[in-house]
Amino acid sequence: MSPSEDDSPFATACRATTRIEFVRALNQLRTSRELSCRQVSINAGDLALAKSSAHAMCTYRPPKQEEPLRAFLTGCGEPPEALDGWVEQWRRVTASRANGRPYPAAQLVQSSARGFSPPE
Repeated sequence: MSPSEDDSPFATACRATTRIEFVRALNQLRTSRELSCRQVSINAGDLALAKSSAHAMCTYRPPKQEEPLRAFLTGCGEPPEALDGWVEQWRRVTASRANGRPYPAAQLVQSSARGFSPPE
């Protein structure tokens, strides 16, 4: 089976180009293990992951920091040696311009002023 045909959650994360696609991979991981968000939270143990955070990570919002991602993955039963691969994909996706991160306001003002000519 080629990597593009691999339907595993991690392969989905590797193909993700947007945050939403990465969120789908996290949810795919959770559902493939037949876990509720509450169970993921409990399974995270000492890593302290709230049920609401687990729910957000697999429905609409990827984590903003590495620690909650690691807690989620641990709660889903991913082995410790697999966590770094997931984190690497998360970093790649969150750093991507495809995610539509807004430009700083100063850049917007400068770029819009360049093509502006006041009426005469």
